[in-house]
Amino acid sequence: MKIINIGVLAHVDAGKTTLTESLLYNSGAITELGSVDKGTTRTDNTLLERQRGITIQTGITSFQWENTKVNIIDTPGHMDFLAEVYRSLSVLDGAILLISAKDGVQAQTRILFHALRKMGIPTIFFINKIDQNGIDLSTVYQDIKEKLSAEIVIKQKVELYPNICVTNFTESEQWDTVIEGNDDLLEKYMSGKSLEASELEQEESIRFHNCSLFPVYHGSAKNNIGIDNLIEVITNKFYSSTHRGPSELCGNVFKIEYTKKRQRLAYIRLYSGVLHLRDSVRVSESEKEKIKVTEMYTSINGELCKIDRAYSGEIVILQNEFLKLNSVLGDTKLLPQRKKIENPHPLLQTTVEPSK
Repeated sequence: MKIINIGVLAHVDAGKTTLTESLLYNSGAITELGSVDKGTTRTDNTLLERQRGITIQTGITSFQWENTKVNIIDTPGHMDFLAEVYRSLSVLDGAILLISAKDGVQAQTRILFHALRKMGIPTIFFINKIDQNGIDLSTVYQDIKEKLSAEIVIKQKVELYPNICVTNFTESEQWDTVIEGNDDLLEKYMSGKSLEASELEQEESIRFHNCSLFPVYHGSAKNNIGIDNLIEVITNKFYSSTHRGPSELCGNVFKIEYTKKRQRLAYIRLYSGVLHLRDSVRVSESEKEKIKVTEMYTSINGELCKIDRAYSGEIVILQNEFLKLNSVLGDTKLLPQRKKIENPHPLLQTTVEPSK
């Protein structure tokens, strides 16, 4: 089975968690839509997240579509939690960057996009909330071109009035940007020669995965518009950055979390090999030479489940007191090399003192 890890990112209140919930619902992973306002979503787990209706910690869930498992990493949108977002980017195979149709490109949108591009993470733009009043998509497109990238390809035709209708463009309507970005294709086109759909699709795929072309899709996460199409896009466009076939184990710790019972959980992205329950695994920069895998979990259709083995591409959760952020399990040489993003400098200094 193909396994891909997709990040959902945006400026605060653009609809990240609602989109994650809609993806789970439309894929059949859950039978009832949760609500950010009611505090019933799958990825906002802490009490403060449910009370405030915001994402503070990175949330992880999953769904299965045909022969693909999609792990969704729902990241915080507030500037205050940007370090949490940056840690999550390193494990992604691709990203969905939400842009509010009402608000356009905002400050955090630009910061996130530049980080994604620097790290070489293929990115889809999803214009959300197209069902709100007073939407002008042409203004949003121009905003994207001016503040993010001019290399976008709009994949859908959107009719907002009298009823919202989103349809995919035909091939001939979407290839202009692809042709203009390749001198050989442009010369062939200008000389009157016919261009095969296969070579155009290949060029689009290459540029998309090189982060030099960004498809644009539309919808409304809250009212379930454009979500089915987005699921198809996610499962077909993104590749998994894992080693296939027999290989040494390699995994990276990108998140540490404590449960209500003060259990320490380490979230690990596996890049190669197979991890089994009761394995003894070598860990970099650990006080112990090896750790014993005594409990192992993963997300299956929106729920955390105990498992006895995990394959490359998967995100697993181990209960362990010794693993730290950025610890590497297994062979460090197999860890993908990505440019690092420096955490933002603190803007506020404060002192905390005990009340008693």
